[in-house]
Amino acid sequence: MPGKSLLRSSFLGLIAIIFLFAGCDDPSTVGMGLVESQAGDPEVSTLSATLSNSDGLADMTGGTQQSGAFRALFGQVDDPVAGPFSMTGVMDFVPGSDVDTAFKVTSVEFAELLLNLDYVYGDTTLDLTLNVYEVDQAWDAGNARADTFIVARSLVTTVTFTPEPGMIRIELPTEWVNDHDADLRSDSFADEFHGFSFQVSDGNAIGGIHLSSSELRASSVPGDTVGFPLSKVLSTSSLQDGPQNSDLFVLRDGAAEAASLNIPIDPDLFGQAAIHRSILRLDVDDLTGLYPVGFNRPGLAEVGLRAVAEDNETRLDVLEVAVTEDGPLSFESDALANILQSANLGNSGLDRFELYIPNESSTVDFVAIRSGTPQNMGPRAIITFTPLNR
Repeated sequence: MPGKSLLRSSFLGLIAIIFLFAGCDDPSTVGMGLVESQAGDPEVSTLSATLSNSDGLADMTGGTQQSGAFRALFGQVDDPVAGPFSMTGVMDFVPGSDVDTAFKVTSVEFAELLLNLDYVYGDTTLDLTLNVYEVDQAWDAGNARADTFIVARSLVTTVTFTPEPGMIRIELPTEWVNDHDADLRSDSFADEFHGFSFQVSDGNAIGGIHLSSSELRASSVPGDTVGFPLSKVLSTSSLQDGPQNSDLFVLRDGAAEAASLNIPIDPDLFGQAAIHRSILRLDVDDLTGLYPVGFNRPGLAEVGLRAVAEDNETRLDVLEVAVTEDGPLSFESDALANILQSANLGNSGLDRFELYIPNESSTVDFVAIRSGTPQNMGPRAIITFTPLNR
């Protein structure tokens, strides 16, 4: 079997070819003189593709003020279509510019969290019971994913609130304030304190705290109040049981599992052929009428497709497409055609494709993709090719 370095170089070579073709005025015409001299008539073949959850890359759900995800998602929901799933939101804070010498020399008397809840998914008619835990360890939000494990054992407080957009105010207990008085006034606050973990024990919704306009506020005895802005977030996800309808594949933002897509193409499939055009089509189910009154379900904006090499590490983002209410997801690009052409020649290093949600989403929204049944066509690749040497 080829070594990892050979597989990687093969896949990187494919990427180089794709970029070379992308620089042409019309990549579809590359090599057409050769094709026309020894080819038959163009043909169209439809290949059934398969979707499955895998142990590939979980969604990237960590972020800072500079990059990455911009919400901490927390809660639990039993979705009528997607089934039950839950999120734990982790957030950390840093001293603001108003944390001055006057604040640091006087004991802290009061502290609270003021959090910008700007996203709600689920039943808005039931209150959420939120348990706030203190995080026990330092953690990095950069490139952190939904399957990250964060230790948080100490329960700080429990609050109940209605899941609707707006500012949430959580007063921190006097005991917590007294225990963290020195930390709050210390120059090494960022090293001593690691943030909070939000976990919901009752309710049927998931909320999202935005990095913007969220902070920990602390007051000293004379009434000097300062802010510790929210600096980084992470959302970790439980494994979902799967959709209620086995004919659907749920592609959800913030998921701990990767969505692998396999197109059964190999050197024996088309023989010697030139692939001119490839369309990957995924039919999305219409979920209108399946949700009760009061269940808030925002929609995804985009879904992305990437190619994964046989080393399971090298990845190439191929294309992102918009999600529409009444149409399929349709991926078509010169890059996709070139990847499948190289796979058909047996020298691409391609293992599979993955579907993903762009980092800009920071939600738990999903699309329900139809699996192949006698009544419905499932995921499929529509390939236009010209046989050679016939």
